Amino acid sequence: MSETAAVNVGQAAASRVVKPPRLVPKSLIVGGAIVGMFLALAVIGPYITPYPFDKFHFGSRLAPPSADFWWGTDRYGRDIFSRVIHGTSLTVFMAGTGTIIGVSFGLLIGLFSGYVGGWIDEILMRLTDIAMSFPGLLLAMLVVAALGSNEINAVLSIGIVFTPKVARVVRSATLGLRHIQFVEAAEVRGETNSFIIFREILPNIWPPIIVETCIRLSYAVLLVVALSYLGLGAQPPAPDWGLMIAKERAFLVTGPWVVLAPAAAIVSLIIGVNLLGDGMREWLAARKTADE
Repeated sequence: MSETAAVNVGQAAASRVVKPPRLVPKSLIVGGAIVGMFLALAVIGPYITPYPFDKFHFGSRLAPPSADFWWGTDRYGRDIFSRVIHGTSLTVFMAGTGTIIGVSFGLLIGLFSGYVGGWIDEILMRLTDIAMSFPGLLLAMLVVAALGSNEINAVLSIGIVFTPKVARVVRSATLGLRHIQFVEAAEVRGETNSFIIFREILPNIWPPIIVETCIRLSYAVLLVVALSYLGLGAQPPAPDWGLMIAKERAFLVTGPWVVLAPAAAIVSLIIGVNLLGDGMREWLAARKTADE
């Protein structure tokens, strides 16, 4: 290589813009750690608790936190720590399953409605408007009241509440891609609607779906707790956080730990999910900007 060529290569390398590394937002790290901790407790928690969640210690009723009972006991002498840890799996399962149901059906409706359009889109969106006109908790209560009060029906009610909300978000994202060149090219090739929806559109709208899923999950935790508190979710003697608060709220003054412990678990999980959602939104936005 000649000296002139070497100089030109060096100048080109120096002028080349080096993109800074993509930093993971702190909120994503913290939120992921909190949510990961609760997921781990949901799986292994029941095997590491010092007592069964329904074991009575009649000689230690409403006992304050101590070496024997880390978070105290309730009016029946049941260990609060063991009940909160056991309740993690129940709350995570109900909130997670309800979110998955709502996101799955909302995704299908939103994709189909946004792509097909016409009178089908009009009918589906009017139905979602009717469903969204009810407050989420009220609609969930109506569903549970009609089907019966238990964990399965509470999960179904959460899925029903979330379906129209997710469908709206997915439809908006789908409309933004409806007339993009690669979609029109697939139509010219004669691809089927299902191929275009699931192979062309869906892979390009994952970021808003992921963020919406995190938002729905935080609301699902609140709905699970609210339904259980009202007696429409988990039933005694299940160690559900909302049910624990409802049954022990009369002892808030004499034994505040019976309410503060499950309340702290609820707040921690919701904060973790919200931080995870904010971090995912920030990280996906930065990634999109960097790719452009």
